[in-house]
Amino acid sequence: MNKVCAALIFCCMISAPVFSQDRDSIEVDFNPFNPGLILSLPQAIQSQVPGLLVARPGSNPNGEFDMIYRGYNSFRNRMQPLLMLDGIPGISWHLIDPFLMDSVSVRRGSQLVQMGMQASAGVFEAAITNPANQGLSVTFLQNVSVENYQRSYDNLSAAEFRREAPSSTTLGDSNTDWLDALTRTAWSTNTGLKLGYNATNLNSRVLISQRNVNGIQPNTGFGQLSIYGGLDYSLLKGKIKIGGSTLMVDRDSELGNTDFFQGAVAMNPTLALDAPINFFTSFGGNPWLRMNLDKNTLESKMNMFQGYVVANPTNEWTIKGRIGQVSTDKNQYRYFGMNEASGNPGILQRRRERQDTRNFSELSTDYLIQRNAFTLNPGVRFTSQRISYNVSGYNVQRLWNPENTIEKEDIPINFGTYSLNAVGFFLKTNLGEKLNLDFLFQSEGSSNLGENAQWGNFFGMDINYQLSSKFQLFGSYAHTGMIPGRTGLSQTVFQIEPYPNFIHFENPDMKWEDTYMWELGGKGMFLNGKLYGEFRYFNSKSSDFINYMKGYDWPYSSTNRYYPFTYQNFGEIRNRGTEWLIQLNPVKIGTVFYQSSINATFLKSEWIDLEGEFVSLEGIDVGISRNIGGNPFFQYNTLRTGEAIGTVRALNFLGIDRNTGQWILERNNQGEDWRSDYMPQGRGVPRWWMGWNHQVSWKKWRADLLLRGVFGHVNVNESDFRYGNLNFSNNNALRTFEKTKAMGLTDYNTFNNFFIEPSNFLSIHFLAISRELNFLWGKNKINSTLSLIGNNLFYFTKYSGADPEARIVGRPIWQFDEHVEVSESYFAPGIDPSSTWLPSRAYTLSYQIRF
Repeated sequence: MNKVCAALIFCCMISAPVFSQDRDSIEVDFNPFNPGLILSLPQAIQSQVPGLLVARPGSNPNGEFDMIYRGYNSFRNRMQPLLMLDGIPGISWHLIDPFLMDSVSVRRGSQLVQMGMQASAGVFEAAITNPANQGLSVTFLQNVSVENYQRSYDNLSAAEFRREAPSSTTLGDSNTDWLDALTRTAWSTNTGLKLGYNATNLNSRVLISQRNVNGIQPNTGFGQLSIYGGLDYSLLKGKIKIGGSTLMVDRDSELGNTDFFQGAVAMNPTLALDAPINFFTSFGGNPWLRMNLDKNTLESKMNMFQGYVVANPTNEWTIKGRIGQVSTDKNQYRYFGMNEASGNPGILQRRRERQDTRNFSELSTDYLIQRNAFTLNPGVRFTSQRISYNVSGYNVQRLWNPENTIEKEDIPINFGTYSLNAVGFFLKTNLGEKLNLDFLFQSEGSSNLGENAQWGNFFGMDINYQLSSKFQLFGSYAHTGMIPGRTGLSQTVFQIEPYPNFIHFENPDMKWEDTYMWELGGKGMFLNGKLYGEFRYFNSKSSDFINYMKGYDWPYSSTNRYYPFTYQNFGEIRNRGTEWLIQLNPVKIGTVFYQSSINATFLKSEWIDLEGEFVSLEGIDVGISRNIGGNPFFQYNTLRTGEAIGTVRALNFLGIDRNTGQWILERNNQGEDWRSDYMPQGRGVPRWWMGWNHQVSWKKWRADLLLRGVFGHVNVNESDFRYGNLNFSNNNALRTFEKTKAMGLTDYNTFNNFFIEPSNFLSIHFLAISRELNFLWGKNKINSTLSLIGNNLFYFTKYSGADPEARIVGRPIWQFDEHVEVSESYFAPGIDPSSTWLPSRAYTLSYQIRF
């Protein structure tokens, strides 16, 4: 039974909501439900948590889900929220099997500040609960899923290509259906077992899950084994409680190659599948041949363990201690069959390995003072974290000279170790049953940034006021930070091997990125408890972003032949928005019960303080990779004060000159200043998003439906830009060229807002039909459920590309398959690359048994 999705979807629907003093919890719903083919935890909570935007274009089973919580709060550092499990931070979102989880909660205010310099992107906690019933409990789950593409590229057939291609185009004698050749019907399975034993002083649980997932591209997918164990024991009449837990995840992936979906729109369909095409340099050979030769794999392991003790020397005094460790290992091997097949010089093999380890320890104590209706609970908390990483690997290359010489080259080892140490003072108060106040002040130091960084002072507060038994007002304030994922940023770093090189120079004024955030809101019950509503307004300010930039004011000399680079602070972002939740509790209509909930988030993010116009290094990388025909595509994401995050820029399309067949584009008076001609055309970051749940039950039948909507964003349709044109040059083409052909275009495509489209969509995210099949085994009642689930069934959108999903993070196309070190371009959103996997539709047959 996958309870995390049930918890997120149906929280508080059966009973009245539970108001939480220190955080907003997503309560557990024990109704049977399974969401189908769900690959990892971010997908399980997609469109279920207000404020959290989860996106993953395409259907790559090894592709990571991009996440932002309440906007953009960093520049080049970790953007996704920090995930904790059993009180231990640093868990990898993408390696968590949702079958293991029971609930997810969001930290706010003083609870958020506990994580100090790691908290500005948000902090989420995943929980695995103890068995609810006394004695032994068993849950078994078996899922079988089938998946295929939902939407496709609108390709020319081989016959159409022959008819439309210029006479100079090289034509073959085959009729290749690239879409059929590069996709398959994919089958996946998930087997899960949960064992729990609950006694007076002892609680234990063991969870095992095995996933075998195949992608719709051949030679892609993963097998993942997850094992979790936990134990809690109380002694001395409950005055001492000890416990611990461990999680082991082992995942082996076949990564395939994202470029094959570019092949679906870029290759000449008249050419044979099994013959090398060395002159087509974009692929270095036939992609079908490359796909069969590539051996692109990734081995991922994650291990977590933690132990804790809680002691109550008196009824008022509590002492808590916790230690734990999280480690992840990623080992990627890539074999470039394209070079081996074509004989071209270049990289033949690449191995990358990354190891990350986090040790965590915590000690806290508090004392409860109670006088009539007034309570005061002061305390102190110490934490220490030691974080280390190590990246190594090698390349096997074929050299130009001497001809076809094979050489192995070790890459420079990149490693570092740093610490985070904090002491916090907290105070919790309760003034009668009306007012609750939590406050935390925490000083935290990091060895990450260097000697001049010193300590940071962070603080947070939560306040709740109960207007009545049905209505509550609340607010929170937090000052948190963001710590970069590497060491020595404010120190000079000098590389010795394989050759002397300055990596970056010292910056004595370096600071960590920090964020101030606050929220106000209220929640309550209406219409005699039939309707529950919640509203939040949030406002945050993030500043002192860390970026790798040229030190333009540094002296230039003959011994220093380039401007030195250094990490510097710059800029400020402001995020504002609202979060809504409206929930209809069960309504009986005859013998049918219906319930529903809708959550929505409205977001406004904008740059506040930039020293003039700024083009991010990520943006330049993304742009150069798409610099087709010399067009300055990289101006697309220029950053400017006062503009929304993710503002996309392009030349304005005015028409096509039928006399010359060329584009007519709006220019300045001189027609030369291309940068100023690139005007805002929309934003790649959605303005608002929502999830709308429905549940209908009748006797032993139940139907669950989630509608997901994302609105207010645009995408650059790069497939249309690159291949929807009249100049084939041995490339396949999309039928979209017909609209420009009808307008008289004979010139090459020039990037402009003709290729930027609104990408609003409403999708049927999942639909599940379930039937209870309960029976007796001796004197024991066995509960079981059979379900048929459809995931990602339909998109309702006007976007002409294959996938309208918002691109909230951009990546250079040459790193799409690099899963060990991915260059995430947070401020180049909205680019829909031609190598994006097709969106898929999945159907799952699920059987679950519980006793």
